[in-house]
Amino acid sequence: MLEERFAGIKDGQVRDKYEFITEATTLDVYDQMVECDSSDGAFTVTLPIVAEAMGKIYTIKLVTDNGDVTIADQDESKHWGGDYTLDDAGDGYAFYSDGRKWWMIATQA
Repeated sequence: MLEERFAGIKDGQVRDKYEFITEATTLDVYDQMVECDSSDGAFTVTLPIVAEAMGKIYTIKLVTDNGDVTIADQDESKHWGGDYTLDDAGDGYAFYSDGRKWWMIATQA
């Protein structure tokens, strides 16, 4: 079993859930824990397609601040309340996908 996992990692089939971001990025369904460094300036993190992310929780946190990080959806989520902004180091949000809508379920400021 462990050997199969290592083979999958080597072939690129298994992805880590952690992502460290320094520029505009659209997340895929595997990037569930995201830390942002805006040392080079502001950028946008776009959540994955809501239907593909059904049942998953995504946390996005600003760890180094030199510009705001905006969190956006892909304009397919029902009743998206507008983009969220991380403007100070330590700020973060958690989002949950029910397959139709992104729910902001926690905030850290």
